[in-house]
Amino acid sequence: MVSWIAGADVAHLAVAERAAVLSGIRGQIAGFLTPLGIGVPAWVAVRKLLLDRDKHVTDTYATAIGHLGSESPSTRAGGVRTLERMYEDSPRDRSRIVETLTDFLRCHRGAADPLPLDVRVALRALRTHPPPPQARLDLIRVQLPGAELRLADLRGASFATAKLTGADFADARLDGADFSGAILTSAQLAGASLSAATLDHANCRRADLRGAVLTGASLRGTDLTEAVLAGADLSDADLTGATLNHADVSGAVFEHAVLAGVDLTSVRGLDPGSLRLARTDPATKLPPESAAD
Repeated sequence: MVSWIAGADVAHLAVAERAAVLSGIRGQIAGFLTPLGIGVPAWVAVRKLLLDRDKHVTDTYATAIGHLGSESPSTRAGGVRTLERMYEDSPRDRSRIVETLTDFLRCHRGAADPLPLDVRVALRALRTHPPPPQARLDLIRVQLPGAELRLADLRGASFATAKLTGADFADARLDGADFSGAILTSAQLAGASLSAATLDHANCRRADLRGAVLTGASLRGTDLTEAVLAGADLSDADLTGATLNHADVSGAVFEHAVLAGVDLTSVRGLDPGSLRLARTDPATKLPPESAAD
């Protein structure tokens, strides 16, 4: 134990010098622990307890990974639940657990709706266990139609080119998330926070974005045909080349939004006054009453 504290360099000392160093360390440990009423054997026991705990966490994680690779959906779901318990019991492993869940979801293939049991359990785990700030949320190309991620905290997550038809992100925290090229047809994003998010060339046809916060978001070339943007905040958003055919923009805020090349002639609920501070270009098509103002 004392040798472990001294480190590997002590092995290179002469026998007499090594003995002196180790004896000194023993004295320091005893001098520190004795006033606390803790003997060296007790301290050794505490360290053994910590090592045993680490081994238990490692073994539990290995078991969960084994279950995730099972052919049985119920066994895979059991592996996810084991990871959930680890998340609660071992805060320092939370990043690894969240990243394992996203890896598992990324491996899912198929367009089944509803999603299979194991995938639904993994989504619930991701929704109810906030990822640490340093966790890597790689969900690129996931295929999760109808995914239930309401109220989830997925700030900075990457959903690039993901298939998320009918997914529920209502009131989710998605600031800085990347949905480039994602399929979000009929997705539920009402009340979601998407500040500085990237949705370039995403398919958001018929998506519900009522009350969503899209300040500073990039929606270049995004298809928002028949989308509901009522009450959405699009301040400073870049909608260059976006498609808003028959979209509902009642009460939407376009302050300093870039609308270059956007055809607004068929949008519903547009308040001409909301465009006064928007940035347009000669290719922007405004409704007749707005163009006259």
